[in-house]
Amino acid sequence: MSRNIFTSVLFVTMLVVLVSGNSLAQTQANANLPASATVLTALTIHKNTDVKFGNVGATTLGIVYLDPTGAASNYIGTGAQVGVITIAGATGQDIRITWPSYIDLSHGLNHLNYVLQVNGYTANTPTSSTPLTSGGSTATTDATSGNYFLFIGGQLGGSTTTAAALSSQATDTYSGSAPFTVEYN
Repeated sequence: MSRNIFTSVLFVTMLVVLVSGNSLAQTQANANLPASATVLTALTIHKNTDVKFGNVGATTLGIVYLDPTGAASNYIGTGAQVGVITIAGATGQDIRITWPSYIDLSHGLNHLNYVLQVNGYTANTPTSSTPLTSGGSTATTDATSGNYFLFIGGQLGGSTTTAAALSSQATDTYSGSAPFTVEYN
């Protein structure tokens, strides 16, 4: 009788091994995952002109504002000019542009807040440009040239969020720079 039990256990064990082997083979599957990449023309960014507010008074009664379109500036001085940057890349591609919303212009211990306003357009035509957002704006390069132009103006004085008249600004020549970054989106 023990021989029958041994034979039965051996038979059941072999059956389990065979069934397990078959069930493993039945659950196996294969798949191929295609991969691809598109390599685009390298993006370049070139500063054409600096932002210049010109000579402004230390007690200017209103907010000094340089309009990126060149249409509605206030209290700017002689020689004021909008900053212009050219971005060049692949034609008709989405790009992402970032820059700080404000920078500190300084000289020695003196500081002056500058809140940037940036407009963009596919041609070097500031009057046709539209406002962009400093946190990161998406734009599309020109379908023929691959260019995109930035026109930079903004406001002087006040804090990082609120512009103010230059009621008692220290007389000095202030300067600073704003980093601009561009990447394909």
